[in-house]
Amino acid sequence: MSEHRPHDPQQTPQAQPAPVAASGVSKTRRSLLRAGAIGAPALVALKPASVSATTCKLPSGFTVSGNLSRGPKNCAQPGLKASDWNSATYCNTTSPFAYKYGTSTYSITKSTTVASLGFKLGADTSATTVSSWLAKGDTSEYGLVMACYLQAVHSGNDSNWPSKQRFVDMWNLGVMGTGYTPPNQTVAWTKAKVIAYLMYLTNQVV
Repeated sequence: MSEHRPHDPQQTPQAQPAPVAASGVSKTRRSLLRAGAIGAPALVALKPASVSATTCKLPSGFTVSGNLSRGPKNCAQPGLKASDWNSATYCNTTSPFAYKYGTSTYSITKSTTVASLGFKLGADTSATTVSSWLAKGDTSEYGLVMACYLQAVHSGNDSNWPSKQRFVDMWNLGVMGTGYTPPNQTVAWTKAKVIAYLMYLTNQVV
């Protein structure tokens, strides 16, 4: 079955008004703004970015420490959680219990094995199917990666959302292996950072 990818129109940057100090900006930063030492882009960098913001993040721009750098202007909405995918809204209630999104029904079902998707089995070798990984919970490493993978089936194009293979690699190399190195980065992600990234993508507090 072909994967549905929604049209994401390009967002044309609009002219920004003169910078005005926000309530969360310190006196020092306001002074710098008035003196013309920094402009609006710098102010954006100084303001804390919420982890539960409504935009997702591609691996190449994600950082766990400090503020989260902002993603592309056309970044997709946060992905669904494991519990969402296990609900009747996103999984058919009749055999073969295929997952779905909007008007698109996937070829992936509750009984699809994770190995057939390219994932290595986790420490719990009894969990071998997509549904068993999702059943581990929203914040479980299993539930996180599978929820993000299913989202990638719907819209993963490495522009608005990472592709399916990105999540397979994050799991096999970052969670089960020694480290996953994202595109355009030189430092490998540990298991903890992979999980923090997946938490961010599903709009959960890191």
